[in-house]
Parts: sequence; structure tokens; C-alpha cells
Amino acid sequence: MKKIAILGSTGSIGRQSLDIISRMENIRVAALTAGTNVDRMLEQCLQFQPELAVMATQEAAQQLSQLIGDLPIRVSWGEEGLIEAAQLEGVDCV
Repeated sequence: MKKIAILGSTGSIGRQSLDIISRMENIRVAALTAGTNVDRMLEQCLQFQPELAVMATQEAAQQLSQLIGDLPIRVSWGEEGLIEAAQLEGVDCV
């Protein structure tokens, strides 16, 4: 199984990529990153269950973290979070 990180998952290209990935059995989404669209990121997290979800701002990350609740998804934010998503161990494609 291939692991992938999607940068900008709530944007047009990110959503289209996730639509294709949702039809494939051999790809697992390991990380998702977004700007400040917490609602769309929550939907994506619930569907794909990534290891890591990254938001652009600390405020958006805190909102997402509260909404995710007990799911085993680590939430990060900012440039450091993006770097972490891009370098996540075991990810085959960013």
C-alpha cells in the first residue's frame, strides 16, 4: 500500500486528488494540509483518517482538534506542520 500526503487538500486540486484516491484501494492518505477551511478539513479527516492534519493557523488547528475529538489524528499548524507533512515517515508521494 502506498502512503500519500496531500498539501492543500481543501482546494480544488486537492479535492479532485482525494476524489480519485477515494476510488483506489492501494493508496492510504497519511497527511492532509489546508489553509483555514476547518469544516472541509474535518470532512476529509473523517473520511480518510490521516495520521496528520495540518492547518495554516494555530486558531484553525485548535478548532479542528476540538472537532476531531478522540480520533487518532495528530493536528499541527503553520510552516512546521507543512514540513512535517512533507517529510512524514513512510510517505511515498507528496
